[in-house]
Parts: sequence; structure tokens; C-alpha cells
Amino acid sequence: MVSIIIPCYNCSAFVSRAIESVFKQTLSNWELILVNNNSTDDTQAVLSRYCETYPEFISSIIELKPGAPAARNAGLRQAVGDWIQFLDADDELMPEKIARQLEIARDGSFDVISGAYLSSRTVGGAVVEKLRLPRMENVWESLISSKLGITSANLWKKEALLKVYGWDESLSSSQEYDLLFRLLTVNSRIGFDFSPHTIIYSLENSVSNTTSANRLEKIMDDRINLRLRMKNFLLNEGLYTQEMSAFFDSYLYRLLIRRRHLIPEYVSRRLRELSLNVPLKERITLQTKIFLKQLLGRNP
Repeated sequence: MVSIIIPCYNCSAFVSRAIESVFKQTLSNWELILVNNNSTDDTQAVLSRYCETYPEFISSIIELKPGAPAARNAGLRQAVGDWIQFLDADDELMPEKIARQLEIARDGSFDVISGAYLSSRTVGGAVVEKLRLPRMENVWESLISSKLGITSANLWKKEALLKVYGWDESLSSSQEYDLLFRLLTVNSRIGFDFSPHTIIYSLENSVSNTTSANRLEKIMDDRINLRLRMKNFLLNEGLYTQEMSAFFDSYLYRLLIRRRHLIPEYVSRRLRELSLNVPLKERITLQTKIFLKQLLGRNP
């Protein structure tokens, strides 16, 4: 049994796409939990129609505490499935997504399946899709570099989620990587699916596309502070090798320098505070690539 949980906030215009993708799954043994999280548009009307039409498959609950983590935890508390598929309301599952990842999980006794996905956005009226693959060579380097999938692309074992008390409801960004980090600290096993079975749609007002300097700085703080927690854990466990240190510093440098054109003062301050040890050649190469992309009008 798989419980599929969709947090819903002002998503009446597109949540049907996510719900319909659940009905197209080749897996038949599932339940769908729709969590209305303080919507002010017609979202509840859409959810109610689905619940009334398919009461044997779908239930709807209300979570008043704002934020997707609170909504996901509310669904998790109600879920009866052994496995959890979190699905954001603006994303879409391909028909074999859950069945394929369940097979991988059972074959390897995994607690989480890290999935590939397609990132879809509209640029100049044209739809641009990019394949995003997980990285499996070193699970800690994959975690640090955000290469362990994304919320909707992954499949999660309910028992493992409950062991770490679910989602951190205080976070507004870096939520799935905080969850993955806590899962790894209790020795949860990660499996990998390199076939893209999820489409992640980027909306104009999504976190990743924000144009607010203050909001972007908060997002960056969340990402950096989470990585510093990872570093401290690895140091305490004796896992922070010289190679890991070089990888860690290089990742943070790239993370920051790519946003320098948007929040220059913040980036300069954080670079001074972090004192990252990155070879000059690597710095010059990266800055040159970013400059050329900006010259061509591309997002660095």
C-alpha cells in the first residue's frame, strides 16, 4: 500500500493535473490524501469534487498551520500505507513512477528511493525540459550537492520517516534535504532510480525563481546552514576527509558565486565568513563560465 500526499495551497488552477497523474499509475493499491493548507481560492471545491467522486480512494483534510512541511506531516499522520509518495500540487507523476520505485526498494531493502526527474519551465513561450539525475558515488557528497532527488521524485518509507519525526515544520526552504540528512544520520539506506518518472514544473512565483533579495538571502542561509550541520556531523563521525573538505568548499563556493549578480553584498559577506579553500584556477574557471552565460542572457 502506498499513501500519496498532496499539500494544497491556492492550487485550483493546476492540482487536477497532479491528481489525474495519480489515477494513471500502474500501481493499483494506493490511497490519496489531499491536504488543504489555508487556501483562499477555489482549491477546496476542487478537492471536494474528487473526494465525492472517488471516496474509496481519496480523502481530504485541513491543516491550518501554514507551510508544506506541516501539510505533509498532517497527511503522514493519517497515512495507512507502508510507503509514502509526497506529490507537490504543481508536479506530475509518470504512470510507472511508483511501481518502478517500489520494485527497486524491495530488491534492496531501501528506506528512500532517490529519483531522477524532468525540470520543466517556460522560457520565452517555449517549454524547456532538463533531466536531473541523482548522484550515487558518495551518498554524503550527493547530499551536500543536492543530488539525492527532490520531494516529488523520491519515494519514502513511512517507518523511516516516523523514526526521524517527519518534516521540520520550522523550515521554509531546504526541507527535503534536511529530511534526507536526518534520515542518513540514523543509517537509512538510499536506493536510486535513474529513469525520470516525475515532472517538476517551475512556476513564476516558485522559491527557485524568486526575485526578492531578502527572500533569496533567506533561502541561501537555509542551504548554507544545513550544509554546516552536515559538516559538523561528518566531523564528529570521523567522516570528514580531506577529499570531503575540498568537495564541501567547492560546492559552497559555486552555490554562492552563482548568485553574486543578484545579491552581491550578501555573497561577499558569506564568502568572507566561510573562508572557503578553493583553488584559484577553479575560481577563475567558474567565474568565466558565469560571465559568459550572463553575456548570452542565460541563467547562471
